[in-house]
Amino acid sequence: MHTRRLAGLLAAAIAVARALPAQGQAAADTLTGQSHRLPDVAVAGSKPSRYALGTRQLVLDSAALSQYRTGTLAEALAARAPLYLKNYGPGQLASISIRGTSARHTAVLWNGFNINFSSLGEADFSLFSVGGNTQVRVQPGPGGALYGTGAIGGAVLLSGEPALGGGLRGSVQAEGGSFGQGAGSLEASYGAARLALRTTALYREAQNDFPLGPEQNGAAAPRQPNAAFRQWNFTQDARLLVGTGGQLSLAAWLTGANRQIQPALGAANRHGLETDHSARLLAAFRQRLGRRYEGTVRVAWLHDRLVYGDDTLLPQYTTLSTTQAQTEHSFTLGNKISLQLGGEVQHFEAVADGYESRIRENRLAAFGLLRYDATPTLRLTANLRQAVVPDQRPPLAPTAGAEWDLWQTETNTITLKASASRSYRAATLNERYYRPGGNPGLLPETGVGYEAGAVYDHQAAGPARLHWRTELTAYRQLVDNWVQWIPGAGGFYSPRNLRLVRTQGLEASTALDWKRPRYEAAVRASYALTQAHKQQGYLGDDDPLDTQLAYVPLHGATLSTEHTWRTHWLLSASGSFSSYRYTTVSANDFLPGYFLLQGSVGRHLTVGQARFTLLVQGYNLTNTRYQTYAGRAMPPRSAVLSLRVAWR
Repeated sequence: MHTRRLAGLLAAAIAVARALPAQGQAAADTLTGQSHRLPDVAVAGSKPSRYALGTRQLVLDSAALSQYRTGTLAEALAARAPLYLKNYGPGQLASISIRGTSARHTAVLWNGFNINFSSLGEADFSLFSVGGNTQVRVQPGPGGALYGTGAIGGAVLLSGEPALGGGLRGSVQAEGGSFGQGAGSLEASYGAARLALRTTALYREAQNDFPLGPEQNGAAAPRQPNAAFRQWNFTQDARLLVGTGGQLSLAAWLTGANRQIQPALGAANRHGLETDHSARLLAAFRQRLGRRYEGTVRVAWLHDRLVYGDDTLLPQYTTLSTTQAQTEHSFTLGNKISLQLGGEVQHFEAVADGYESRIRENRLAAFGLLRYDATPTLRLTANLRQAVVPDQRPPLAPTAGAEWDLWQTETNTITLKASASRSYRAATLNERYYRPGGNPGLLPETGVGYEAGAVYDHQAAGPARLHWRTELTAYRQLVDNWVQWIPGAGGFYSPRNLRLVRTQGLEASTALDWKRPRYEAAVRASYALTQAHKQQGYLGDDDPLDTQLAYVPLHGATLSTEHTWRTHWLLSASGSFSSYRYTTVSANDFLPGYFLLQGSVGRHLTVGQARFTLLVQGYNLTNTRYQTYAGRAMPPRSAVLSLRVAWR
């Protein structure tokens, strides 16, 4: 039934768009004011990042993601960005914290659709494979006008759109390593002038029976029990240019996992077991008319099923389905003004053992995005979103941003940037409907944030091509009506709007790329200072004020480097540091800080049209004993050997 709904909506959208007169198209260069004629079949969608001026953005492109082909998004982000990911063990739940907020304050969007679990309001980053995406973009800070509910701490944007041209290419990879690790992946793509296809498949597993400590008195250390997992992932993306200025896109993303639930250190092993299955289907049609107008309609169906049980609990089932539709209309007014108007509708259905009955809910939102390129060096944006949620009143969410090229030469640019934004988070289904404890009267959380920074960019041409980019950002944010679960009169926990939280800090990053005829090198470094303090609590609240929130490290840093010699030899290393973290809201216990080091060495070998890559990877090379969540052990030093065959 859901498939028929999607097909009907898409067919209607295509009929309306194709009935409009098709024209040739031209695009204006917003920096120079000059117009350039583009091919009639070219379609360039207006991405939300175009209207996110003044904000910091972290991008992992296909080159960066290629180092984690069989890994998860949690692993890639933890190694490449100073974001804290709270991990309950390898292959277990991994939740993100951006700028001191919690996982439910991060919106995760796949091709424009929010894919957070509607029950929890957050995503499990250990279930997201890297190979299914061609780009991962992280925008820290509030972004409610652009990304909707949940984008208080930031947003993670996933995209897997295939590229036109390039012909047929593909790769297969197999690997094995310590503690029963094994994985296999397949990627195949085809790109012609008007058609692009991309297919990926992944299977990974691990026993995770790693030792829990060093040998003592000649006796082997006990090993981690009940932590094995199996995961699989499949994606299919298609892109077809239709007529003059039209584009049809289809995408499917299927994931599954069977996971033993790793018990806490010292706790009884209750042999917990969880299965997760998700299906995400998308269809979109985009029509460009001349250089002044572009219209887009997208529909998606998201389905998640979770089952959990252990020795003391019968299997608990949760089934979530979301049908979403979006429309966007982009207008180019002269050479300086871009305007996008749009809206979305969402229909939620949820069946869970913790709910009294099937939950059905509809939500609406409308938005407007405006960009004004005032001069070749000054760019401004102003955005607005209003959502409608049953029994709640999400606030109007405006955003304003600016970027100014203070100094610009052929090789150097210094850009100043600033933004201010209001965002919101509607209460989740669990917070409102779970029994016992759900609170239908919860108010939406609201956040008001500001940030300012500077970017220095140096790019030199010549035999030794050098690109250096450095960025510094300061931010401050207040989150009101922060939801906290506290014991109720009946002895069970219930969520309340109880806290006012302030987060503020500094973020710095630098990236250097150097290319010679026989040698290429890249270095990336980033640092984050994050202060997250409760400013107000509730009557009788014993938790201290102005103390760092639980699981928010004050300091975080990453450093990575990659080297290629004669296009044959590969060498890379990366390190990440996290300072101590409190583990309780009362700040009376903490986990010590840690530093993790990983590295790899590899060799390319070309035989005909095939390219073989043999890679040896080492993780936690310093053999650090650490935890990202209290009581959940993480593996010691480990290694993985992989072989990849690519052809084109």
